[in-house]
Amino acid sequence: MPAARAAFCGAAKSPQVTAGRKNCLRFELAGSECALNWESERPNELWIGHRERANELLLRDPALVSEGARAHIAFPGGHNEGFPDTFKQCFRSFYQYLDAGDFAAEPSYPTFADGHREIVLCEAILASARAGAWVGVG
Repeated sequence: MPAARAAFCGAAKSPQVTAGRKNCLRFELAGSECALNWESERPNELWIGHRERANELLLRDPALVSEGARAHIAFPGGHNEGFPDTFKQCFRSFYQYLDAGDFAAEPSYPTFADGHREIVLCEAILASARAGAWVGVG
């Protein structure tokens, strides 16, 4: 997908905002030649949309990802891996960072600053929903 012609056109949603959803997070990336869609309720699938040929559904397979991504996959292809593994991988990354002892290195886990940014975003989403209008993210 040409990077210059791609756009993020999906949105992360707070899970309880949509009736019937308990833990739904969706991302969609739309490009000029194809699109990608991932949903947390189906974490082992990546939908790939095409204009000139059939769409694809790519199933998670550690043999098909980069070495960096492979480090966060605990099960072989065809075995579900999802929500609970998020926490396992987060703690694993944190303890590996501590064990390495290079505290100048960029952390591979979410930091307090990342958490703060998410809280600010969630507060803006709630303010927008209450006001029924767009609000700034501060």
